[in-house]
Amino acid sequence: MIKRIAIVALFLAVFAGAQGGNWSNYGSDQPTASSDEHVSTQTAPSQPESVVPNTRWSISIHPVSLLVFTTIFGIPWITVTVENNLTSRLSLSSRPELMWASASGGDLFAYGLYEGLRFYFNEGHKGFYVSPQVGYESISVDYKSDYYNHRSSSSGEASAWIFACYLGLKVQSGHFVTFTELGFGYTKFTSNDIDEGDADKAAESGFGIDLNYAIGYAF
Repeated sequence: MIKRIAIVALFLAVFAGAQGGNWSNYGSDQPTASSDEHVSTQTAPSQPESVVPNTRWSISIHPVSLLVFTTIFGIPWITVTVENNLTSRLSLSSRPELMWASASGGDLFAYGLYEGLRFYFNEGHKGFYVSPQVGYESISVDYKSDYYNHRSSSSGEASAWIFACYLGLKVQSGHFVTFTELGFGYTKFTSNDIDEGDADKAAESGFGIDLNYAIGYAF
């Protein structure tokens, strides 16, 4: 299950200004020196603290599916995750997906969209989180065949609703973010004008798992 038939993705280029850290040095009052001694107090300079960017949005691309399907199978498969921080522990995640392919036997176009909430165990939208998600996927296929010099074509569509819950880990260093999540859920699949055998190749109804890895930019 959770075969993500498709993927609608928009990769945004984001340029965020670097945030600088501010710190101050505080000195001690000089005690009054007596006539026969000199008292000197020297304040050690404070060390600058590492600055954690105050980010609200992040956009991440899933490189594994993109590289594997594009380079090995020649099928572009693009997945992007956009996260919008709502509170110190809660955020909204959106994952559009897009896939397309063309061959002598026909053409395929598929897309999907997952929406969910992330509940972080710690504040700051870093570390472990739990994320219930709902997804929708759609695939359209155009068949082409030649039989004894007779060319025929047909088309069909299939769709699926996915209900899943993910356990993930997010790491952020400056503006760089990466996360890995493992999900378990149920897929409800329906088809229209697609042969049952071909439909089973596109998606499966039932329970299953899903694994995601992404890298991106927070701003």
